[in-house]
Amino acid sequence: MNKPLIVSKEKIIDATQPEVWEVITTPKYFKDWMLVPAKTKDEKAIGLGSKIYWINDNDIVYLEGEVITFVPNTKLVISLLDISWDKKVPKDSVTYEFHLTGTKSGTLIKFLLGDLSIDPEGESWYNSYKDSDEIGSIEKVIKVRKIRQTSRT
Repeated sequence: MNKPLIVSKEKIIDATQPEVWEVITTPKYFKDWMLVPAKTKDEKAIGLGSKIYWINDNDIVYLEGEVITFVPNTKLVISLLDISWDKKVPKDSVTYEFHLTGTKSGTLIKFLLGDLSIDPEGESWYNSYKDSDEIGSIEKVIKVRKIRQTSRT
């Protein structure tokens, strides 16, 4: 059995839970904070059962996600299925998760991705995500949105 490859990160950012939630569930922002941007069939905010797709340069879906837990402003879990996996895995085996908790100084974001050990390129994906700063990118998107909203008023 391969050793588990689970990315786990957390950080408190200066934003409310609803502000974070809007950014992580609205497809038009995916390209601004995701290490590898995903797409949906439309630009509507995702919800329970929504499908999310990662598409390669040849326009082929190589990774599909399905929202399996959706607790507004609190918890988002996307179950992942990659075409390179040689066996079908239960829906909650490989997940992309955000857990949000309000604090005195903002929102604590916990990010989990894994277990990537099933993937032939799991170690590479693990290292890329371990070194990425998606939470910091989410924070930047929120700051830019606040600046734009302030400049309109």
